[in-house]
Amino acid sequence: MLHLILEGQGRPATVRELADQLGLSSPASAHRHLKNLSEEGWIIQVAGGGSRSWAPNPSMVNRVETDKSIPVVGRIAAGIPIESCLDQGQSPDEWLEMAPTAFGQKNDVVALLVEGESMRDAGIHSGDHAVIRRQSHAENGEIAAVTIEGEGTLKRWRMTSGKGEGSKVFLESAHPDFPPLELKAEMGEIQIFGKLIGVVRRFRRPQTRVSEPGSSSSQQPESQ
Repeated sequence: MLHLILEGQGRPATVRELADQLGLSSPASAHRHLKNLSEEGWIIQVAGGGSRSWAPNPSMVNRVETDKSIPVVGRIAAGIPIESCLDQGQSPDEWLEMAPTAFGQKNDVVALLVEGESMRDAGIHSGDHAVIRRQSHAENGEIAAVTIEGEGTLKRWRMTSGKGEGSKVFLESAHPDFPPLELKAEMGEIQIFGKLIGVVRRFRRPQTRVSEPGSSSSQQPESQ
């Protein structure tokens, strides 16, 4: 019933329209369903009253959305850390049309757009979406989204415990051109945003170059 209200041509559906769509015998039956949805918090009564006085509860609509898709909440560097826009409560940039359960999770799953090739040999490329489970810790060897003084990067996490100089954090790339980042674990600015649980790659059709007649790329080399 909720999607019928949502698809009401820009306005809440009437009780009679809902009864007709649901095959109910009378508007009174539809009204009972509306009352039950209201008591459970799925819909709210809007100002003005009348037969069009019901509308979806926005917070519950978002809950339905996150059950069937994954919000893209920002971008993450696979290379030099970039300014992070993670976890600032902004609306998602877009949604990946797949359920978090596809990655064995139900809650706290988001996606980040990857920029850079430092994790290439781990199968993560620029333009991919890194699927992240929100958590504040990671085991050694796991790939995690990490923020350093407000800048985000996607790296393999390693932490060593030692005496003297204390514990250190190594953020390792998966590309020979990108050396690991070595940081002191005591730095309060190092935070784990979440752990990588999957990668989504969209097919990108290769571009075909079309040369204009007479251009250098379309001319045949002259014989010597």
